[in-house]
Amino acid sequence: MRRISRILLSIVLVSTAVVSVAVDWNATHLFNSEWHPHAKFHDAVMLWLLSGMSIVALWLLWGRTTEPDIGYTVAMLVPVIFWSPFFFVTLLIPGTSLQADLKEPPPIIGGIPIYPNVAVATVSVILALIGYGLYRASKSEESGL
Repeated sequence: MRRISRILLSIVLVSTAVVSVAVDWNATHLFNSEWHPHAKFHDAVMLWLLSGMSIVALWLLWGRTTEPDIGYTVAMLVPVIFWSPFFFVTLLIPGTSLQADLKEPPPIIGGIPIYPNVAVATVSVILALIGYGLYRASKSEESGL
């Protein structure tokens, strides 16, 4: 069960970093002429930080240690902390949008707009929590609880 947990957390970490860079490294984000130069700077810094934190989490998760709890916890927290704001930032900060291109409306299902980035965030958070839950369950099994 720990191996499955480790693999699942690794998939979430790698996909979070790779997908984020792939989605932002284009004309809708980093190379968008309508974006303020400082906004582009912050996006690039965020992508660098996310990639770096994902690498650190993978190192902690797969490295030899006497405290595996730290690796599993960090491996879960990095994607959860990164993706969680997709669920509330637009409520906290007026003028923000989940939509990268305001000219293209998001798909609507049952009258509800479905933003692809929120779908990715939802799946990533759920998988990270499942991966961490599998680790916790394996620890309980190990200790006979």
